[in-house]
Amino acid sequence: MSARQQQAGQAKPGGAKPGGAKLTGARGMSEWITIYQTYNAIFKLTELALLPHNLSLPQIHLLGVLKKGGGTLTTGEIGRAMVKASQTITGLVDRLEEPGLVERVFDRRDRRKTWVRMTEKGERKLAEAFPVANRLAEELSGLLNDQELQDLKAKMERLRNAAMDRLAGALGRL
Repeated sequence: MSARQQQAGQAKPGGAKPGGAKLTGARGMSEWITIYQTYNAIFKLTELALLPHNLSLPQIHLLGVLKKGGGTLTTGEIGRAMVKASQTITGLVDRLEEPGLVERVFDRRDRRKTWVRMTEKGERKLAEAFPVANRLAEELSGLLNDQELQDLKAKMERLRNAAMDRLAGALGRL
């Protein structure tokens, strides 16, 4: 089998037959895979670090979103900030409500709207656990200089914003 046949997807190394999935990715696919792998590795490291605090990364993220939002937000606002579906937010709130870290407040004027309020216990838990995640972020970020971090953030924000715009368009068509 020639190199040209392999590149054209007409034949596969190792004797695979034509017509199967072509595994050469489009421009950017290798980078997306690297972003995904990086996210997963950091996620798992952070989860391990948060284990002694009985919090998951999504839970500490939700508490942080509440803190940044003034302590009380609707489930819809939380979902948009976390880029998560409403059913995912409901499950996270359930798991944070059980130990008393948040509480639900139902809107009397609009029964479809549910507010989530961080409790004092939730504030204390966030204050206890956030430095652990912060320390890990600082350690890993130490591999890059300040300019590299700024460049990475700017590029990731561009990709995120483009994906969010497409997601909004796609969801608007459903």
